[in-house]
Amino acid sequence: MSIVYRIATELAVDEVIDLYRSCSLGARRPVDDRERMGRMLQHANLVISAWDGEQLVGISRSLTDFAYCTYLSDLAGAPARAPMHERRGERSRSAGARR
Repeated sequence: MSIVYRIATELAVDEVIDLYRSCSLGARRPVDDRERMGRMLQHANLVISAWDGEQLVGISRSLTDFAYCTYLSDLAGAPARAPMHERRGERSRSAGARR
């Protein structure tokens, strides 16, 4: 299934918290404070979400003037099924096999 990107107007706070916890950003955001996380989403004026079917797999949370400047506060993505170093190793092995 392909990833669909949406300008997020309303997201379930618990889904966003789960996404943050699934990646390294969760260690640096107040994921144990649901009310604060809700305010963070509510007051960001540009939130883009990424969906794989019905599953939230990515989010960017920004403040922007919509004319010149955007401050990207958060960029979170669900980890892939295999760790990055394992995927890199698979590519290297398959590239070597083609030589």
